[in-house]
Amino acid sequence: MIAMFDSGLGGLSVWRAVARALPDWPVTYLADQAYLPYGSKSREELTERSLRIGHFLHQQGAALLVVACNTATSAAVDVMRRELPIPIVAIEPAVKPAALASHSGRIAVLATEFMLQSARFRSLLQRHAGTVEVLPRPGRGWVELVEAGELDSQAAKEKVAAVVEPLLAEHVDHIVLGCTHYPFLAPLIRELVGPDMVLDDPADAIARRAADLLAGMTPSQPAGYRFYTTDDPAHMSDVLPVLIGQPYPVLHAGI
Repeated sequence: MIAMFDSGLGGLSVWRAVARALPDWPVTYLADQAYLPYGSKSREELTERSLRIGHFLHQQGAALLVVACNTATSAAVDVMRRELPIPIVAIEPAVKPAALASHSGRIAVLATEFMLQSARFRSLLQRHAGTVEVLPRPGRGWVELVEAGELDSQAAKEKVAAVVEPLLAEHVDHIVLGCTHYPFLAPLIRELVGPDMVLDDPADAIARRAADLLAGMTPSQPAGYRFYTTDDPAHMSDVLPVLIGQPYPVLHAGI
């Protein structure tokens, strides 16, 4: 079984890619909505929380764990890799491909403030930005929009425009979606930036990496999808069809 977790529902943007790439594998997704938002937590809190979730998912039979949350990756993935006995695929903003492909020499990275202020993000820029100028911008209020399934409201349009419209004068040619919630707002971003702007989403790369690690392995369970939340299953059940197109039962994880 492939297990995935995020602070909330944003990681479903990665779930979509993994489900497409590995249709024969069962996938379990856990939304840690009782502890949302992760961006307001300390590194120590996030590490403890991520380890607890990792152990829970391993006990459920996970053969591979996808950390579908940039903030959790930044805070906890190194410790998780030391302490959990299964391979871990961790997401991070797609700075490298954006920097390599940029023609203008300027790219924007949209992410949570925790991620943008982290040592891991600074290291990412040092390793991969090269001579490209990177404009980091927090998507304030965007996570809450996606958690509510509010993808096309007037409030959503205004909050997205407040971040994206100023970038139009900055001559960036790539916008890196550095939080897994943000791809769900990509249609609103696209309306503002037009067809030529590249929106970099690492979800497909994560799915390819998972497929590489699972190559030659046979699932021990039949294909299918299971969803957990640490908060109210009814709320997640209501929003799932908005984000992934169909309903699924949601279980409560008391962790």
